[in-house]
Amino acid sequence: MLKRESIRYVSFMMGIAIILSLFFAIRPALAINQDQNRQMAKAADVKSEIVEKETFKRELSHDQIVSLTDRFMDMLVQETDEMNQVIHFDSKRALLEEFETITTKEVASEYVQYYFHETSDGLYLKPTETPPWFQEHHDYDMIQKDYNTMKVVQENTTDLYGTYTVRFEFTWYNGQWRIADINHT
Repeated sequence: MLKRESIRYVSFMMGIAIILSLFFAIRPALAINQDQNRQMAKAADVKSEIVEKETFKRELSHDQIVSLTDRFMDMLVQETDEMNQVIHFDSKRALLEEFETITTKEVASEYVQYYFHETSDGLYLKPTETPPWFQEHHDYDMIQKDYNTMKVVQENTTDLYGTYTVRFEFTWYNGQWRIADINHT
């Protein structure tokens, strides 16, 4: 009987010894895991801060809308000579490259094709009216389509066009806003 109790006692003590050794063996791993969790939490905080800063940078302001729409119109209404030959660009391709600093190639191409004519001796502005356009001092609606896209809708009335609505879509691309779509009705 004594032998059985001794065996039980020894088995019990061995079990405790195993448990304690496992505890002390796992404890450093748990500490490392806690450190990793802290580092991951810090990294997540930093990433969140970066995303917040990016979001701040991506806010489309009134000044940015005015600047982009004015620059677009300035490129569209090129300086010409008395024969309507464009002075600063000699080809549609060169003008398109300039437009692409503020808009997509698709949007620019549509306007360049409509308003300009290219011949062997240069680029010519077709004599016509400018399109219905954004009016800086009139109210407009700004609608966020997604994280990188804003839509601006404005209704205006002019003598030439009567009442019209102009819609611009602005897209965040390569660290700046660009005009991605223009629609006037």
